[in-house]
Parts: sequence; structure tokens; C-alpha cells
Amino acid sequence: MHKKIVTMVLALAITSVLSAQESPEKKITILTDIAPLAFGAPNFGLGYIHNSGKNEITIFAFTGKDEAENVSFLGIYPSYRLYPSGKGKGFFFEGGLGLGFINWDYVKEEVSAITFWPTVNLGYRLSWNFGLSVVPYVGVNYGIGKVEASDGTVKTFKEDDGSESEITGLSPSFGLEIGYMF
Repeated sequence: MHKKIVTMVLALAITSVLSAQESPEKKITILTDIAPLAFGAPNFGLGYIHNSGKNEITIFAFTGKDEAENVSFLGIYPSYRLYPSGKGKGFFFEGGLGLGFINWDYVKEEVSAITFWPTVNLGYRLSWNFGLSVVPYVGVNYGIGKVEASDGTVKTFKEDDGSESEITGLSPSFGLEIGYMF
């Protein structure tokens, strides 16, 4: 009987600690996005919450290499978030502009290109008093720019369904950010 009571009290204590929401004094967040990280694209972000928690400025830096596609990339993604609750947590709307520098080893030529991705997202920030922040988000972006060799060949990328596409066009934006607020 004592084991059941201790287990219930422990479960309630752990649940209380994990569900305690973030206090508004924490304004700086360091974070990473699990989705690109899972595909081998290291990324790091830094965010700053201001205006009594109503807004957040975030900037990500990312890099990666795809040996199968002979492509390497480096980029930044600055964004601005609006929190309707005004507490730097809960639902948010985000607008951002990704800037990518892509290098493609094509035959005997190294092709370099600059691409842009205007993005809009809807997300939700969960945060706890001990600093953990979890942010799932979903949205859409539009790729602008192409990677084109001097002979006119445009680099295409293989999709999961076997088709190929260029960088340009409408595509989904989704991810899961994990961070620490202080």
C-alpha cells in the first residue's frame, strides 16, 4: 500500500514540475531543430523574446553536405514570431527568410548559387521553469533561386517518391525545436 502512495505522490510531483510553465523573466533561448539535424544538417539557433513576451527574434545558422547529390550548403534563417498570449509561450505566428549558399560539384565545374526561402509558420512553444523549451511548428515556404551550371544544366533533387525537383517552388515547412531558455 505504501508503495502505491509513494508512486502516486512521485507521479504527481513529476507531472507538476514538467507542466509548470516558463516565467516571463527568461528572454534568451539557444536551440536546435531536430528535423534538419535528423537528416545530417547541423543547425544552431538563438532567440530573444521582447515586448513583454509578445515578440521574439530568432536566427538560425545551418550547414550540411549530401555526398550522393554532390552538394554542400551553408545558410541562415532569421525570423520574427508573434505570440498572441503575450508571454513568449503558447501559439505563435512566424515569418522568416532563409538564405542559403549552395555548392554543387558538377562534372568538372563547381557551381555556386544563392537561394532564398520566404517562410510562414504556425507553432506552439512549451516551456518549463528549469529552462527546457520544445517548439513544434508547421507552415509553408517558397524556394527562390536555382543551381545552374554554365552549360544550362539545372541541379534537381530526388524526392521520396522517386521524382526530381528544383529548389524553386512551394514546399512544406515543419520541425521540432529543442532549446534552453535563460
